[in-house]
This record gives sequence, structure tokens and C-alpha cells, in this order.
Amino acid sequence: MPTAQFHIATPSDGALRLDSAVLVYRGASGTALATVHPVHRIDGASVVGAGQPLTPHKAIALARALLPKAAQGGFLSANLLYADGDLMLWWEPPHRQHVAFRVDATHAGLLGGAERGETVPHPGLVFAASSRVWRVWAVRGCQRPTPLIALHQAPYFNVNGEGAICQGSVPRPQGTTVERIAAWNDAFFRSYFTHPNVAGTLVRYAGGAYALWRDLLDGKRARFPARALVPLQTTLGALLGQGERP
Repeated sequence: MPTAQFHIATPSDGALRLDSAVLVYRGASGTALATVHPVHRIDGASVVGAGQPLTPHKAIALARALLPKAAQGGFLSANLLYADGDLMLWWEPPHRQHVAFRVDATHAGLLGGAERGETVPHPGLVFAASSRVWRVWAVRGCQRPTPLIALHQAPYFNVNGEGAICQGSVPRPQGTTVERIAAWNDAFFRSYFTHPNVAGTLVRYAGGAYALWRDLLDGKRARFPARALVPLQTTLGALLGQGERP
């Protein structure tokens, strides 16, 4: 009988014991059935016992055991857009928020100073966070995003062309439950923005990104200029539908 070898890395020194097996059956039409089988030790060998159907309740319990940091049940936040395992996406509508910059001497003149911080208008934003990623994109308008909404480059320093956030020295928040959204927002806006981090165009604005943020810091704009946002030629739904999640 063919055998397969598995190598499991655990976060602690505790030993893992083979407890059960899940068998998945698929039909030609795409239907699926899963059964859970206890594993017994007989004469030093692991033997798969008789199985029982994997019910939705048992599937949820298994998912929680595999992803202990995944979001649990509770009231949904109005700005929560999507949740799957420990991946969470949420929306921040256009608002005013304090933002701080710390740039090198070469670019200080472009920003109006090496260190500046003010409460300024921001565009609508979509954040994504999980145990692996931390990303942000901009969206136009004040309506709650749908899967069809177009995504734009987030106009911030320290964010690359794929939306990935360079956290620098800011501690990364722990957990991706709805209650932790405020902590993720605070970590992003409380950091110092130091330099553009995209290979292409960060914003469409006369004078570029430094000029845009200088004008916002100087209070020259009551709202964030939506026309300055650079479209990414994709939608929120298309992003979530890709083979590799954000």
C-alpha cells in the first residue's frame, strides 16, 4: 500500500498525537461528502476506524481547532466587509484623521518640513489583515463597498503597489476579530510615513505625492481629492476571487 510522509512543525515543544482522519468523497457533478474516522493504535500501528459524517457543527469545531485565532461569532461591525478564517477585510469611509510624516532632509522641502503631523481628510479605505498579510487600498465615494467597486492605490507612503503595508517599528496588532479593527486602524495611522514605496505613480496630483500631502497638511483642502487616486484596474470581488488571497 502506498504511504505518505508528513512533517508537522508545531509552535511549542508539545508532542502531537494522531487522533482522527477526515476522508473527502467527491462526485462527478461536484458534490462532496466528508467523514471523520477515529485513529486507533493497534500493535504499534495507526489504524483508521469506522467513520461518521462530518456535520456542519463538527466542521466548525474542527476549523476553530485549526485556526484558534479565527474570528468567533458575535455582532457584526457595520464596516466589516469579508471574513474567512483569520482573514478580515473592513472599510473606513472618507474621514478626517491625524497623520504624521518623518522624511529625510532631501525631501523635507517638498513636504514643508522633515517632521509634520496634522489632522487631514482621507479617502475611503479597504483594509485586509490576517496572520500573514496587512494591506490597504483606496476606494472612491462614501457608499459601503460592494464586490464590484473599483480599487485604487492607497495614496500613502510606506504602502507598495500591491497594497502591502511596511509596518516599520510599529507593533503589529494581534488577532483579527471585529473587536480588533480599531487596533489595526490605530497602528496604521499612528505610524510615521517616511517615503513612497511604489515603482509607479502613487497619486495623480500636480507636484506628486509630497505636494498632495503638503497641501493636505497645510489645510488647503477640505476633502481628499478623489481624482488624485490611481486606479488599479481591478475590483474588490476580483481580488477575493483570485487564486491567491490578499
